[in-house]
Amino acid sequence: QIPLEKKFGFVRIGLVYVISGLGGNLLCVLFLHSIIYVGASGAIFGLLGVMLSELLTNWKMHTHKIDEMLILVVIIVLDLALGTFPFGSNFSNIGGFTSGFLLGFVILTRRQHHWLNLNKSNTSQKQESYQYALRIISFVLLSVGLVGGGVLFFKGVDLNDYCSWCHYITCAPPSCKPGYISCE
Repeated sequence: QIPLEKKFGFVRIGLVYVISGLGGNLLCVLFLHSIIYVGASGAIFGLLGVMLSELLTNWKMHTHKIDEMLILVVIIVLDLALGTFPFGSNFSNIGGFTSGFLLGFVILTRRQHHWLNLNKSNTSQKQESYQYALRIISFVLLSVGLVGGGVLFFKGVDLNDYCSWCHYITCAPPSCKPGYISCE
C-alpha cells in the first residue's frame, strides 16, 4: 500500500485515481482529436497531484516537509520531460495532475485538532478555515473543469484552435519536424 492509501483508505484513493484518469483523458482528447492515447499516466499523475495537495494542506503534520516537496517536484518534472517524447501525452499528465491536485483538497483534508492540541497551539480555527476554503474553491474548479471539458468534448471543440503553441506541451520541438517520427 502507498502511504496515502494507509492514511485515507483505498476507496478515497481509488476515487482520486479514477477521476484523475478521467480528467487526464478529457484534456488529452480536447487537444488531440485525431490520435488515440491509452494508458494510466493521467491517473498516476493524479496520485502525484494528490500527494502534493495533501502535503500542502497538512504541512504542519509532516516531519520531512522540504524533502518530500523536493522529491515530488523532481518526479513531476522528470515525468513531464518524458512526456514530450513521441508516443507520450503530457496533456493527459497535466489533466490528471490538476484533477488529483484539486481532489486532494476536496477529499483528503485531515482535521488537525489532535495534532494542534499536542503542540499547545491555538490556531485550530485558522487551520480549519483555510482547509474549508481550499475545499470549496477546489471543488468548484474541478467541477467546472470536468463539466466544461465534457461539454467541449461533445461539441467537438479542438482546443488547439485557441492555443497555437500548446502542441509543444506534448511534443518537444526537435521531434515535431515533418518527416521525423511524428507526434501527430
